[in-house]
Amino acid sequence: MRRILLFFLTFCVSAGSLAIGMADAVNRMRSDAGLPLLTRSTVLDNVARSHAGYLDRHRKPGKTAHGLSAHNQQPGREGFSGETPAARALAAGYPHRDVLENVSMGYADDTSALEGLMGALYHRFTFLDFEADELGLAVGAKSRVFLLGRKDLGRSCLNPPPGALYRRPLDCLGQSMNRDYYDRLCAALPTEALFRPPHPMRCPNGQQLDAGFVNELCRAPPREALSPGYGYYYAVCDDDTRIEAGWFDALCGNPPPGAAYRASGRYFEMCEPPRRVFAEWLEQHCAQLPAEARYRDSGRFRKPCGDERGFRVEYLDELDAAKQRDLPTAVVWPPPWAIEVPPAFFVEEPDPLPDRDFSGYPISIQFNPSLVEKVELRRFALYRVDTEGRSPVRAVRLLDADSDPNGILSDHEFALFPMARLDWGGRYAVEVEAVIDGKPWQSAWQFDVKGTDSTVLNVAADRQRFHIRSGVPALLYLPPRDGQAANALRARTEHLRGNRVTMEAVDPHTLSVLVEARHCDRIVVRFDDGRVVELIPLGCRG
Repeated sequence: MRRILLFFLTFCVSAGSLAIGMADAVNRMRSDAGLPLLTRSTVLDNVARSHAGYLDRHRKPGKTAHGLSAHNQQPGREGFSGETPAARALAAGYPHRDVLENVSMGYADDTSALEGLMGALYHRFTFLDFEADELGLAVGAKSRVFLLGRKDLGRSCLNPPPGALYRRPLDCLGQSMNRDYYDRLCAALPTEALFRPPHPMRCPNGQQLDAGFVNELCRAPPREALSPGYGYYYAVCDDDTRIEAGWFDALCGNPPPGAAYRASGRYFEMCEPPRRVFAEWLEQHCAQLPAEARYRDSGRFRKPCGDERGFRVEYLDELDAAKQRDLPTAVVWPPPWAIEVPPAFFVEEPDPLPDRDFSGYPISIQFNPSLVEKVELRRFALYRVDTEGRSPVRAVRLLDADSDPNGILSDHEFALFPMARLDWGGRYAVEVEAVIDGKPWQSAWQFDVKGTDSTVLNVAADRQRFHIRSGVPALLYLPPRDGQAANALRARTEHLRGNRVTMEAVDPHTLSVLVEARHCDRIVVRFDDGRVVELIPLGCRG
């Protein structure tokens, strides 16, 4: 008597394994790409854990709720810890908001979750970030959340070094002057710069005298300068001292050193508290500003910390450059001689291929912005390699900063999407030619697709029969048909009691099938799209 067993297959099966294994897997991928490893952050772990709990409560895999992505939370809902990854990180005590987040939902295990994220182009670039050095992660019931951060920026937020914070430039009579120099200048203004007004009484010929010189004259006048008590005199002093008119006229006609007031009498106020300086002195100083005084920044700033302090963009750029200088000129994925590369890309939010349900696994290259200023991509080619040589994969789509539909890629990031999925067990070669900073550059490497050690059963017809070895897994591949993006996710099996059939979803078009046959009888697999597969244990008739 034949017994019918029903088997429903979906991606959402179990909660996954320990987070420490996931962290090791992320670091293995970064190491394969030539990037530094990430260290764990307890704070980021907590942020990831709270967001995973929120997603488990409120979101279903593959669904965008109320227009919000898997990275957003809604205030007022249970488990809310911040609307964005940046807000959640700051609320948890992380010193800055420049965090990157990857979210995976609905995968049965850690391996398939990471494979899915690395097959999704934008999420891949998050894991392969040049500047990240910290990792927080959490595994929930349905969700896996990864957060990448930076220690160097955190240290800057906690204790900004000199020159890090943005300070508005000053106008030095038409020249832009930086405030650090201005502060040093105010702390030690030279004596000759300090404004002194002229003596209020002018000479008969209009000559102005230095107030300090006249005050000294009045304090100790020469005998010959004093009026004898009759005739003309000048009352130039604050007391009753009378200066003989002839003597004073002679001084005004030919002032001795230090007597004449040479300045215009104009002044500027500067510093805090305000101090007056000679206009002529400041005009000359501003016209001849030393190099260290000139403001040469862009004037732009960002606020990466949890407060309103602005950090100079140039300082933040230098932090980035310090991380990038010792890294490779280019980072590629899949890396050279990678094995077990998935054959296809299916879904990402946002979607780099919004007009397609799936494609072949994307190949990407990122050029190091600290070592490469300008990139001109000349050729990005993919080849299928077999025993007879290699043949070009012609149906491809190149995504770059100009063609990216979501505007996420930078002018240093490129991705090649094969329009058809790659062959199970196939070997592929990649060639890239570019001009970087005016010099030719090229790279070539190979990788292997999953299935090199598996039998692939291609279910192209409506009804097919295959012989299968008992106890040995095989791949049951259903080529996609129009309007059927996930034709392998629901299947029903029919077989005798005693025969055992285990099926696991590899991707929406592929099942891993393991038959353990105690009886020589066929196993029937029926799919919702109408295809029927008969599996005959090897050695049995059929």
